[in-house]
Amino acid sequence: MNIKEELMKLKNGLLARRDKKQEEKEQNIPNDTLEVVKDEYTTFRNINSRLRNLDDKVDNYINWYFKNAVKGHYTPIGEYSEPIRMRDLIEKIAVWYELRYPQYEVNRLMLGSSKERTEINEVMFNNNQYFSDMLNSSNNVNLNWADFYNKEAFINSLPSNEQFMFREVHYRSNVTIDANVPYIIRLHFTPDGIVEMAENFNYLKEDNSIDLDSYFVGRHIKEVLQYLKSNNISLNPNNNLEEEIKWHDKWVFLKDEFLNCVMYRIIERGGNRIGPRRAFLFAKEFNRNIDIPMMYGVDTSDPGLKLFVDEYIKAGGSLDLICYENYFSRAEKNAILSSVSVREIMSIENRSKGRQYSK
Repeated sequence: MNIKEELMKLKNGLLARRDKKQEEKEQNIPNDTLEVVKDEYTTFRNINSRLRNLDDKVDNYINWYFKNAVKGHYTPIGEYSEPIRMRDLIEKIAVWYELRYPQYEVNRLMLGSSKERTEINEVMFNNNQYFSDMLNSSNNVNLNWADFYNKEAFINSLPSNEQFMFREVHYRSNVTIDANVPYIIRLHFTPDGIVEMAENFNYLKEDNSIDLDSYFVGRHIKEVLQYLKSNNISLNPNNNLEEEIKWHDKWVFLKDEFLNCVMYRIIERGGNRIGPRRAFLFAKEFNRNIDIPMMYGVDTSDPGLKLFVDEYIKAGGSLDLICYENYFSRAEKNAILSSVSVREIMSIENRSKGRQYSK
């Protein structure tokens, strides 16, 4: 199946369920049962976790994207241009967030080192001549720019091929299992991969002590694979069940890491104080890891650092998180950086100002 067919397959599944809210479900499956499925992209995740430089994280993702979703699926021109298009899209999302939350608005929401008198609601609505003319009134309006230029409105304004990166990934409605038996062995799934119906699985085993067709109903596709392997029920190499899991997980990872890269660019573009704070807002809105903005947001000269830490802790952050000190003040890309825990930051800040820990 080439990349265009994969995209069409995913698109059809997404469009069919685009209005359904995805429920996050923990699957109690040992990690080692699916290592063979994950091999082609876990290398990126492992390397990525060791990288300190945010730009390197983005470069590594683009390289992974080229290897796993571009190379061999496009013309030579496409293979050259598609990674550029992906990088540009990451940058576009980061720029949108800057426009939505300018520096002075970030400082207003999360007190930093400076304040400006400019207010984005005044600029975009009350002092906007076009807006006043449309209302045919000089009266001020009570609108909020961040709510007006919201996530849904922005995503809907994108071309369909870019909106695609924000849509949920679903499993196919059914998967036929390759087996050397004269019956069609098939699973029917919900979009989240829960088995709705199983057909003829009892023909895969000699023991009739358990009715697999009934047993699999209500279980996740990965639990089915785990059961088959742990009970030595052999499947053909590159069987459809494992291929479906592999395909789904790859696209989930691609889209998930795409949003992480947007967050990395928000941090880098915003600089030592505004970048991490703006990325923190992004992380909360897009369900990213709030540890990352905090890790890169420790500017020891920042008079608002304690307040940033307070916001991080209130959002569920950890006092034991290890952060880089003065990431943006390094003299060279690979300069050695000292580290400090959030707990130490709180202690230092409180001692220096003679106060107790905040609630």
